[in-house]
Amino acid sequence: MDDLLSLALRADESHLRRVEELLAPDGRQAPEFWAPGVCRELYVTVPDAEIRVFHSRPSGPVARRPIVLVPGWGSIPQGFQGFYELVHGKAELYYLETREKLSSRIRGRKPDMSVGRSARDIQAALEALGLAGKRDFVLVGTCWGASMILEGLLTGVLDAPTVILADPMHALWFSKWVLRWISPLLPSAVVRLLRPILRQALLGDMKETAQKQRTFAFVNSADIWKWKKSAEAARDFELFGRLPTVGRELFVVNGTADKVHDQRHYPRIARELPGGRFLYVPVDEAHRERMFAAVALEFARRSSADGLPASLAGFEKKVR
Repeated sequence: MDDLLSLALRADESHLRRVEELLAPDGRQAPEFWAPGVCRELYVTVPDAEIRVFHSRPSGPVARRPIVLVPGWGSIPQGFQGFYELVHGKAELYYLETREKLSSRIRGRKPDMSVGRSARDIQAALEALGLAGKRDFVLVGTCWGASMILEGLLTGVLDAPTVILADPMHALWFSKWVLRWISPLLPSAVVRLLRPILRQALLGDMKETAQKQRTFAFVNSADIWKWKKSAEAARDFELFGRLPTVGRELFVVNGTADKVHDQRHYPRIARELPGGRFLYVPVDEAHRERMFAAVALEFARRSSADGLPASLAGFEKKVR
């Protein structure tokens, strides 16, 4: 696998120059998309919950298709301002939050917090927004958001014309042993009190400054009960070994690494997917989310029938 990784992640100067072109600012000032009045904010009703969506539609987009972004585990909008900045004024964007997020409205004492339930939530939201089966769009999942999308594709409960999997997680990053034997015994109130200690123990030695700040912000804003229940429900979740059943074309994207995102996994995920294609777009870790937006925007400029944009073809790496 290390040989596969070294071959897949090889980049030359022409690729690096092309990345700079993709990420170049256009001089537009992008407001904070979660601020009141910037985007349309709405809630979609799903079983046992309501999940939040931010919707932005520019007056004269250059993209032909809307982009639907499903962010990673416990993410907050502030962590994806870089994504929004790059597509601002260029493409219609839906920022779709899942039920482990702070914003979700959970009903009942025993809601389903599983990965499969979240995958069905995503599809339900796509239908409620008038996208599923009606419009050509680009579905982008980052980290755990990509894992939820893959689970939906595996089980046949989710579909989209174009799917981009940005740094997909094959399993939950948290310790399965802790989730099985320790977490169920700890009340949420205790975990809340221990949050600073646990945060430092898990992420204190993370070397990537920008991603560390983003991750700390996610942890600090977390709804502990939602995280705890969702993590416990996902303790046995595993994608490796199951992916060969997904036969359609999927694009796996990576460009950097940190303590949470292991670059060895992404070529392997693309290889295990029969229709998997791997794009390596090397960037500094501070520009990870902007890179994902740049890739999504290139796809959104064209229809799903066009497949991989010619502008991105140079970033594709053979994994099989």
